[in-house]
Parts: sequence; C-alpha cells; structure tokens
Amino acid sequence: MGRILFFVVLGIGLYVAFRIWRAGQQRDAAARKPTGSAGEAMVRCNHCGLNVPKSEALADGERWFCSENHRRLERDAR
Repeated sequence: MGRILFFVVLGIGLYVAFRIWRAGQQRDAAARKPTGSAGEAMVRCNHCGLNVPKSEALADGERWFCSENHRRLERDAR
C-alpha cells in the first residue's frame, strides 16, 4: 500500500512540475513575441506638420496631408 501511495504522490508532483514549467514557457514565448506591426512609413502633413501613417495620409503630388480639409486649405492658399 505504501508503494502505491508513493507513486501516486510522485505522479501528482511530476504533473504539477510539468504544468509550472509549461506555464513559464508560454509566458516567456509571449514576452518574446513582438507586439504590434514592424512599423509603417510615416509622412508629415504639409499644412500642420502632424506625422501620420502613409496608408492614412492623402497625397497631392509630392506633398502629403493628414486630412482632406488640410489639403483643400493648402490648395486655396496657393
């Protein structure tokens, strides 16, 4: 009876140790995982100077704008 109890306790101990080790591995993997994207090119609005992602900016020839309103204001100023 003593041997059976020893192996049951040993099995439970190994199971708990494995779970702790596995949780640490997952935590380390999550910490190494890069957050967010690798980055996106930014452009400066020619009207106000705000930096915006190129995918959200509006182009007018070689110039970039953060909004349609700023693009219109620059056209009217010329």
